[in-house]
Amino acid sequence: MTVVDAHTHFIPLEFVEFLREGGGPEGLEVVDREGRDPLISHSNGLAYPVFPLFHDPAEKVAQMDRDGIDVSLCSIVPSLFLYEIDPEVTLRAHRVINDAGAAYAARSNGRIAVLATVPLNDPAAAAEELRRACGELGLAGAEIGPSMGDTMLDSPEFEPFFAAVEELDVTVMLHPYLNMVAKPGPDLTGYHLSNVVGNPYETFVAAARLIVGGVLDRHPKLRFQLVHAGGSFPYQLGRLHHAYGAREDVRVVAQRPPREYLGNFLFDTIVFDERALRFLLELAGPDAVMFGTDLPFDMADVSALETLPHIAPPEAVEKVLGGNALRAYRVAEPAARS
Repeated sequence: MTVVDAHTHFIPLEFVEFLREGGGPEGLEVVDREGRDPLISHSNGLAYPVFPLFHDPAEKVAQMDRDGIDVSLCSIVPSLFLYEIDPEVTLRAHRVINDAGAAYAARSNGRIAVLATVPLNDPAAAAEELRRACGELGLAGAEIGPSMGDTMLDSPEFEPFFAAVEELDVTVMLHPYLNMVAKPGPDLTGYHLSNVVGNPYETFVAAARLIVGGVLDRHPKLRFQLVHAGGSFPYQLGRLHHAYGAREDVRVVAQRPPREYLGNFLFDTIVFDERALRFLLELAGPDAVMFGTDLPFDMADVSALETLPHIAPPEAVEKVLGGNALRAYRVAEPAARS
């Protein structure tokens, strides 16, 4: 069967150069180190090297071959969304990323597909860049953050973007952002808790607001990939559903109870626990779960490759490991592994 990694990241060197030239926000810098890969450094302490696995298609394909992966859906590292700067600069940055992503995919012999990034801090520009990236460049979908600063996804500001997503009929990956770039509060300081706890929380908030804020009523054809197995969302959906029935303020906008919107969401397998993966498959169904890894970060999870055949029937395994992602992102199967 074809195995598709629906959640893996890249950083094109063209964008690294853009940052070197001062294109990023204050507090984000490229640290050049003699004889070593450059380091992306954020003022909140987050830092990671831009090693070849992030930008060299030959290195990426070699890693995929080692792990038994046929196709990777690559998206920009989310800490580089740059939503907090001048929207015109964000747009220039995202055009650099998308152009470089198209070239990156083209050099992979069909093994790599790339998701576009768009400037959510200017929703009209985000819509136009989505049309350019998925139309002219042939990118496979889009990746966005769960908010734009203090502006949540159910804000009317985002209507032009969501209308374009629905028009183009593309899948959108929703990836945590604020907890990656902001200074953590006292509750999440230390112990990598801004990632471990903060990221799943961000995803839950965004998914909940898409539902109760009426976005999925206004745009019923939208489909979102919720990363990290949906964050906290699948495991607290029952609470949100109960609140809809118990509290008038929860149902003031949404036309249906929360569970009825589950079909608008896809989930990856990055949950690190066989029991949680079993629950996710039961809740969402095998048509809505896609294998993902979060490579090349140290919080990656490839365990589903071994776990799935032991907990799901063969037809479900085929869907989760590859078929669902190929369909959701309309990616062609490669002729063969290199």
